[in-house]
Amino acid sequence: MVEKKVNQKIRDTDVQTIRANVDKLRDELRTLRNAKASSGSATKLAKIKGVRKNIARNLTALSQKERTSAAGNLHKGSTKRAIFLRSKLTRAFRRNLTTHQKSKQIAKIQKRESNFPARRFGLRA
Repeated sequence: MVEKKVNQKIRDTDVQTIRANVDKLRDELRTLRNAKASSGSATKLAKIKGVRKNIARNLTALSQKERTSAAGNLHKGSTKRAIFLRSKLTRAFRRNLTTHQKSKQIAKIQKRESNFPARRFGLRA
């Protein structure tokens, strides 16, 4: 329950604050790793995992904020969407493609394969 409150608190802050928080956490992680290398106390070693998780939480919230802000601005008036905003296909969906769908190629690849076929090296005795 506490983690949900922390995550919500992070999501409510602005982007610059999150970036500053990530920088502080990275500095803290750096000092903890130095303490680990110089055989520091057990409490500092136990903190490393928590700091890494906090960095991940902040970066996740940051990327989500950037995606939502970019979603409305990119490719206005176009039917296309940015690759990182398109829905990701699941592994199961990719397995269900027909053989025709799997073998389809874009025009650029078709041209490349027809213009530069695989070389055949034959030895004659």
